[in-house]
Amino acid sequence: MARLVVLDMEMGGLDPYKHSVLSLGAVIWQDRQIIDSFEVFVREEQIVAEPAAIDVNKIDLQWLREHGCPPSDAVHRFHDFLARHFGALPGQEKIVLAGHNLHVDLGFLRRLYGFAGLSLDQYFSHRVLDTAGVLRFLHLAGKLPVASAGLGDALTYFGIESASSVRHTAVGDATLTAHLLNKLFDVIA
Repeated sequence: MARLVVLDMEMGGLDPYKHSVLSLGAVIWQDRQIIDSFEVFVREEQIVAEPAAIDVNKIDLQWLREHGCPPSDAVHRFHDFLARHFGALPGQEKIVLAGHNLHVDLGFLRRLYGFAGLSLDQYFSHRVLDTAGVLRFLHLAGKLPVASAGLGDALTYFGIESASSVRHTAVGDATLTAHLLNKLFDVIA
């Protein structure tokens, strides 16, 4: 049984040392099925966000200040979600994360866990599955004509529909990435 946590985060910019985590979304992907989803909005003590990032993710910072939860609460809620599928954390086996351009999300996930006084390495495997890297590999191997590893281009190429209200939301992009992962399996099947 193959089981992954497909992760996406929305943030206030691209620098995890400077910009805030705004939301975390994840889906449990098991045997090519999405079996559960999770999203939490994060209210850091000082929210640092670039206008260009807010233009993309459309998160209302005033709403976030009023309704988001502190970083440590966000991590605990995420752990509660993970425990329903993987048992008590940390478990004997570390959880494998997947995502699109996952290295960016991992930097911000590390930031979020740092605020909670926790280490990512205690819970998650250092081995990850990045669909952007898989796309690039399949292109180089001559299996895909699409050269761009961008999520939008990949969704278009594979005919994965995405409503504008879903794109650039953490749980929406995590869900779309899980669907993309299934399409990538079809390419090599």
